Amino acid sequence: MGRVAANVSRKDVLRFISESASYGNLGLFIGAGFTKAVLNDAEEVALSWGDLLEEASSKLKVDYTKIPKEGVNFPEVASRICETYATENLSSFSVALSKLKGAIASLTCWYPDAKKRQRFGGYLSKLDPDWIITTNYDLVIEALQTGHSIPIGPKDQLTRPRGIVPVYHLHGLRTNPEGIIIAQEDYVALFRPNEYRQIKLALMMKESTALLLGYGLGDVNVLTALDWSKNVFSEGALDYPQDVIQVLRKENPFEKPYRDRNGLLIIETNELTDFFEEFGIVREEALEQEKKQQEELAKLTEEMINPQQENIDKFIDDQSFRQSNLSILSQFPVHLIAGFISFLDKCIDETWRRSKPYGAFEAYNQNLIMIIDILTAFEPNNIPPALFQTAAYSLDRVAIFIGRMSGQSFAAATTWEQRKAELSQEIVTDLRDISHALGYSNLQQLLITI
Repeated sequence: MGRVAANVSRKDVLRFISESASYGNLGLFIGAGFTKAVLNDAEEVALSWGDLLEEASSKLKVDYTKIPKEGVNFPEVASRICETYATENLSSFSVALSKLKGAIASLTCWYPDAKKRQRFGGYLSKLDPDWIITTNYDLVIEALQTGHSIPIGPKDQLTRPRGIVPVYHLHGLRTNPEGIIIAQEDYVALFRPNEYRQIKLALMMKESTALLLGYGLGDVNVLTALDWSKNVFSEGALDYPQDVIQVLRKENPFEKPYRDRNGLLIIETNELTDFFEEFGIVREEALEQEKKQQEELAKLTEEMINPQQENIDKFIDDQSFRQSNLSILSQFPVHLIAGFISFLDKCIDETWRRSKPYGAFEAYNQNLIMIIDILTAFEPNNIPPALFQTAAYSLDRVAIFIGRMSGQSFAAATTWEQRKAELSQEIVTDLRDISHALGYSNLQQLLITI
């Protein structure tokens, strides 16, 4: 799977996000733009960071217009508000900072009503994230996911009960004002070496598809984690969906997705709600396909656990039917392996039943062909362990009948001579190892010929 390929369509990106949700490793980075999209319609309820500082200054009776803001970031502006308050009220900076955090907590008491909970909660439900990281202080996300999420503060461990989505508030929670990260001094403390948080964030981004909603990736902590995920933890092939995708609001959105200088995949939209609606259509199609696939796999599993005799015979005698079934098994081993081993046992038993009449040596050849087909149907490192043991045991049982002596199957000997080279070196090594570990002496002798 890996990352999104180059020059893909908008729908391809939406399908990739859906695949990540189905895989179970979709994470969301949510910023103030998301809260504003949820709450702000007829009036401005949720505030931007700058507006929030201005309102907090008003609460502290500090003239925001007199705070120097040219060429400085918002944390530095927050520090200057505290300095001004401390000077004007003859208090310490720490007292002023505590007052500012209290004002921020009070001003971010935003909660969506029932109608918005239903609408935006439905959007999040369709995204079905494994985790959420937010720079917001408010509890809007938790309100939208009532009963399905828990808030986690910046000093807490990123853990949660099964089936619950953790919402990690990187800059603190309004319910704990003293823990809010707002001023420059808070950020200095936040960026102290913290191996757990930095490694955890980097690993989450490495192991997931991260979708940015109303978030500009301006947080140094997150940018560092992104760099670590790409460079420090860069080893290994990606056999799962993994990328960083930003949904970017634009008045005239560009139709085609593109990558920016940081390697982020950008998909532009006029409003976040437009993106949610667009994704919802793709997700519904994907879920319908997944449902049909699961029903087909369940049906196939049932057919393998309780097979008709004609299917057992067909698997033994019809090479194209056998290869088709093994191809499906190799694509969905986790879903089908238990049922297939039960089916395979019945097929192997049938070849032994066929071998009972005098001179019925072809049955040993049929047994051997099935086993070789199974051992070559998978990549060496991906064959299910239980299936490998079943195949090795069956090969040990039939090995004594492979040869050109009296009582042996000449046809099986020919098959072995012609097809043993198809077995990968890794499989042969594992067969030797299991034969020694479990005492498969017939198999040991057979493998001497390779």
